[in-house]
Amino acid sequence: MIKKASSTVLLFFFLFSTGAFAEDLQARAKSIREIVWAWDKPEFENYELPAGYENESAIILARHQHIEATSKNRFRMNALLFGDINRELYYTNIDRQLVKINDLSALTEFSELSFREEAKLSGYLRSNKLRTIVGARVIKPDGSMTEVAIDEEAVSVTEGKKDKKVAKKVAIPGLQVGDILDYFICDEMELETYNVPPGIFAFFGQYPILKYSIHCEFGNKLTVEYRSVNGAPEMKLSTDADNNYVLDAEAENLMKIFPLDETRWISPYRSLPMIRMYVLNNASKLILKSPNARKAGVYENLPYDEYLSDSKTFLAAQEKQMFWMKDTDKKVKKTLSEYIEKHPSMTDDELAVLMYDALRFHWPGDYANYPGLKFVVRLQQLFKEYDISHKFLFVTSRFGPGKEEVVTDDDIITCLLANDHQLFFFRNGYRYAGEIPAVYQGETAFTTEVVKYAANKKYGIEGSVGQYEIPESGVDDNALTSTIEVNFPDDNPMRLNIKRNLKCTGSMKEDYWQLVTYEDWDKEMREILSIDQTLVEELQEDKSTRKYIDEYYSTLEERKKNQKETVEQELTSYYGRKPDEITDYSLNATGTTVNSTALDYTVFHTVEGLVKNAGENLILEIGRLIGSQWEPDERDEKRNMDAYLPTAMRLDYHIGIEIPEGYAVEGLEALSSDYSNDYGGFHSDYKLEGNRLFLSASKVYKKPYVPLDKWDEMLLIARKTNDFQVKTIILKKL
Repeated sequence: MIKKASSTVLLFFFLFSTGAFAEDLQARAKSIREIVWAWDKPEFENYELPAGYENESAIILARHQHIEATSKNRFRMNALLFGDINRELYYTNIDRQLVKINDLSALTEFSELSFREEAKLSGYLRSNKLRTIVGARVIKPDGSMTEVAIDEEAVSVTEGKKDKKVAKKVAIPGLQVGDILDYFICDEMELETYNVPPGIFAFFGQYPILKYSIHCEFGNKLTVEYRSVNGAPEMKLSTDADNNYVLDAEAENLMKIFPLDETRWISPYRSLPMIRMYVLNNASKLILKSPNARKAGVYENLPYDEYLSDSKTFLAAQEKQMFWMKDTDKKVKKTLSEYIEKHPSMTDDELAVLMYDALRFHWPGDYANYPGLKFVVRLQQLFKEYDISHKFLFVTSRFGPGKEEVVTDDDIITCLLANDHQLFFFRNGYRYAGEIPAVYQGETAFTTEVVKYAANKKYGIEGSVGQYEIPESGVDDNALTSTIEVNFPDDNPMRLNIKRNLKCTGSMKEDYWQLVTYEDWDKEMREILSIDQTLVEELQEDKSTRKYIDEYYSTLEERKKNQKETVEQELTSYYGRKPDEITDYSLNATGTTVNSTALDYTVFHTVEGLVKNAGENLILEIGRLIGSQWEPDERDEKRNMDAYLPTAMRLDYHIGIEIPEGYAVEGLEALSSDYSNDYGGFHSDYKLEGNRLFLSASKVYKKPYVPLDKWDEMLLIARKTNDFQVKTIILKKL
């Protein structure tokens, strides 16, 4: 029998449990700086720059990360486990770098440090505290050294109307080109309801790194799981005098790359050397974990099956949390029954699509309480109820680690395979039912039939297992087709009138989803599901939502305004300059249903800048009508990693130009081109019929993966396209 504790006892435990991290922050910062500056690491005392690096913007002469995660018993109150001796987790991560500043660009980047001094993460009846300590000193070419007074110089950074303090920043006084900046950032956390933050040790950088070392110390009650991939060094395991696990790694002359956010078509997890590490406090009773969770110890390169088992147990746990779906289920079942009554002869394939569409249409928008995994589980239950053959399918993303390189169940995505060929993922953009997101195409997935859920057992769900090769789409499945009609106004031939229609399929739709409003999607879904009520009528019918109708109309107007701004932004991106005027636009289809898989969009607008006077003649920059294209730059020319395109794809342009009366066209022969290689190509041609010039152009990328040794073939496709972009024709006055 559970007894209620007296208020006196509760107060005792509360007072006894306070005081963590009570040490004065400035005193702690002073202590940390003294420790870090005293490190016995010779590479931080060598300020000489080796030959060959003079032209680099900056050079990391040395980098070292020191990570500790240790536990100690502290008597804490716990409402669930009264008087529990909880094992708290204390975590420190110090990242120190020695940087030689070689030019003004690097000086600008390193002349200021930003950091969050303190933060508090809330957990169930627990606090999880974070604080950051920064140290910095400037070393001049003559060897003189000046430490930055961080505590005195740092200023607060605020945001919002109430000037909420969100961070601190500190300028590095006296830093000049030719100097060396020696700085570190130290994160300290007291964790109770969280594991240690996941670690990614990157053996590459924007600047050359001459030496990088890592030292980790973890308490022997922790579970450490890690993997070195893509040529990263292996870690050396040992134990210290306190029986802590000690892991070390180091490397020299690390791979230099351009900034990831500026590099085209990359999959960092599959291309770049790194060590991924998870340090789990599985001994804690306050942290959610799989029944399959590993016991304390160090685990290198755990097999995929371990993480697959974790995924299955978390999947089973979702099945037990469906009791709050009653309102949604009622709407879904009503839609299903009314549709099936009107269409009694549906095939199993059609039923599966209907269930996916009905569930995603009625699914609540609150992702925190209704995440994607819960959606997949509820869809599986519907398939079971309606006797649709199905299996769970587990797959990794092409832009995440491969299945043999996962380090956490979060690397694995769960979806459903119905009728042995239909794939249904979580609610994902404006894709139609059964459409396969590009990031999972071509991957080998594992399947499990669902005999029954077993949420409290090691493997979560019971049923026979197998493999499934997710198909890759081809160039014609991922097409952007632009149909463009151009004419010259009589009163101002320098200003073109253009009607542009886009039809996008497959992965090409994703760049245009921002054009779709919720109302566009809602209307199309109601039509496909045969729901007669409009959204407003539905709001009006329910007393609890009727009061929101005025708010809805206000939101609708705001969305329409934003949509027009998005149309303008899209045209600006297309031409490289703002359109002069948008006279009309319409979204004809969102591409979200199996009956209408293409996003279809039309815009009427005027553009100046594509026509120039040449005496009585006009020069039309006809190549620019295909819009802005990829122009390879230094980063592309010096690429040093494989390319991962979203999919194979094609971009087709069908352009019709009405030649103004009194003009003849010259220079047409230059519009024909034809280039192809194993990875794609560019083709263009023309036809003149009376006063109508018809131009066609097509750029094709045949393969979603391009190894580095074939990258030049992609550059050639880009160059051939750019050659066409600068083409002009002359409209000669008769």
